Amino acid sequence: MEEKIRINEHLALTPFKPGDKLNLIRYLNDRVICQNTASIPFPYAASDADAWLILVNEICEKFGFTCNWAIRHAEHGMIGSIGFFMKSGAQGHFDEIGYWLAEPFRGQGIMTDVIAALCVWLFENRPALVRIQAKVYPYNPASARVLEKAGFEREGYLRKAVLKSGTLIDVILMARIRE
Repeated sequence: MEEKIRINEHLALTPFKPGDKLNLIRYLNDRVICQNTASIPFPYAASDADAWLILVNEICEKFGFTCNWAIRHAEHGMIGSIGFFMKSGAQGHFDEIGYWLAEPFRGQGIMTDVIAALCVWLFENRPALVRIQAKVYPYNPASARVLEKAGFEREGYLRKAVLKSGTLIDVILMARIRE
């Protein structure tokens, strides 16, 4: 499978590199990202970046292709991430995505383009894939709008579905179906 997904003349999805460590630390020390993602800690330490870079490399080796992509800007380097979680068995027909984008780059349509491009890539490279889903916290309507612009539809509201900081919270389930 291709190890680079071109988004436009300024953006591409690529595998993470050891040199991304400084941008990971810089951009993930953002309380908003921590609040809106399932497991990114705050504060985000150098050891967290090291562990992440090891983990994504291990996942890539296990599956033989990239599952967690760096969003790479031509001028600014790594500015975010998007990944997919492959299901298996009775759920092997769908993947779930998760993503984050550094604060200086939000509100510019970048994540909508990234999600749309990853969905095209997933449907092209995973023939058995029928649906791609994402879960959004109700207090993050901007993320839901981004998904809608990328072709996702709201499918449901899952009550007390995610344990975050010791509290069970609700999520909105959204999905894009293969056309």
